[in-house]
Amino acid sequence: MIEPKTQKPTPTEEREAYALATKRDGDICQRCLRYCGPTNRDHRKPRGQGGLTTAGNLQCLGGSGTTGCHGWRTENPADALAQGWSVPSFADPLSWPAARWFPTPWNTLRLGWVLYDDLGGFREINYLVARRLGRGLVNA
Repeated sequence: MIEPKTQKPTPTEEREAYALATKRDGDICQRCLRYCGPTNRDHRKPRGQGGLTTAGNLQCLGGSGTTGCHGWRTENPADALAQGWSVPSFADPLSWPAARWFPTPWNTLRLGWVLYDDLGGFREINYLVARRLGRGLVNA
């Protein structure tokens, strides 16, 4: 079935989406939580595959080209998809699980799963829901 086209965001809406994602992610690489190159607002579902510039489709990743986590995601699409750093071409980024690090009470980090929204927020989901929604995510 052919679905209706989604209206492309205006330049103002795109600037707002970049700002919301930057604020949500603290302008730091979400894959490694360290400096691995200049921070990029990465499209989880690439624009070439129908991904729009919305907060729910953006994440901060460090590096560019073939460097850092952004480069890793680009060079390793199957692993990025399986580990929750990418969205397949057939999926809606708002309903596809994303990996995200969370602080613990013991000053450590744990990897969890979220669903992003277009308002610059996210909702944590458990690994069973992430596995069901993501159909084969390896860390779920």
